[in-house]
Amino acid sequence: MDERFEATTIKEVDEALKHFNDFHDDHVAGIEIKFENYKALDGEGASTGIKNADKTIVLTVNTDPYRKEHQQRVQVEFKDVKSFEMLSPLEDHGRKSGPTWGTLDTLTMPEPVPNGSDIKWEFGFICGGTKFLVICSKIIFRK
Repeated sequence: MDERFEATTIKEVDEALKHFNDFHDDHVAGIEIKFENYKALDGEGASTGIKNADKTIVLTVNTDPYRKEHQQRVQVEFKDVKSFEMLSPLEDHGRKSGPTWGTLDTLTMPEPVPNGSDIKWEFGFICGGTKFLVICSKIIFRK
């Protein structure tokens, strides 16, 4: 059965996350960055690069990495992305045991700029200390 949740508010995102157990102890299987409707030139003929492109981030999470049926994937698609960052700690404390790309916690909140309607999504990885942060207007969950 295909499951699909479309969220444009924090409450809707939190309901979808509860359905997937907040991605507790799951593994990131992939991150894809898409640039669509790319404009190479602005109205004055100057190059815009990817600044004006429609940006989408697709995060694939393995929601059952420790069981026999360990290929249960959920795609989290961030639409109308305003900002995307992956932040690693400044200090490397040596090799960590465990899955570097396992999810530790997920936090969502309204993003106050510009009008408070955007969604800020942040989660950390288990062993590496890396944080993933995206600000967007809509999140689509697909299983």
